[in-house]
Amino acid sequence: MWLTSNRAPTQWKAAIKRRRNPLVAGIAGLLFIGGSGMVAADPITGQDHPGDVTAIEYQYVPGTVTVKQGETFTFGNYDARGGIPGHSIVEVVKGCTVPPYTGNNPGNGKCPYPKFTSSLVDHGHVHKVSGVESLPPGKYYFTCQVHPEMRGTLIVEK
Repeated sequence: MWLTSNRAPTQWKAAIKRRRNPLVAGIAGLLFIGGSGMVAADPITGQDHPGDVTAIEYQYVPGTVTVKQGETFTFGNYDARGGIPGHSIVEVVKGCTVPPYTGNNPGNGKCPYPKFTSSLVDHGHVHKVSGVESLPPGKYYFTCQVHPEMRGTLIVEK
């Protein structure tokens, strides 16, 4: 699996500079310095940290994820902005998972289930993004079910 982003280190540095929040700075520093290696499982939750994709400052880092067909990835929520929000990764389904929400208006009811989702992830937790392993090669877009302004791209390769 490759996680790609030309802006990730800049985003982490900007997050640290803007917030001066020790938690954000610590997580961003861990991600930047630690590279793609996983930290040992958390003794309380049993989860590996950090996630392959993270939420920091209401952004996905990295914003583009590339996986091989049949693989999946994890999503970790380390966003401490605005009261420690919950975040998710869910496939963009126009009119259903992003505004304008018209897909299930009375008499319409045409919203399919998203093909992949992490479900809602509380601060400090990591979830597997389910459904990715079943996707055919292609480009997919994702958003946060709570914050639809958050956007990312998933590329599935053969």
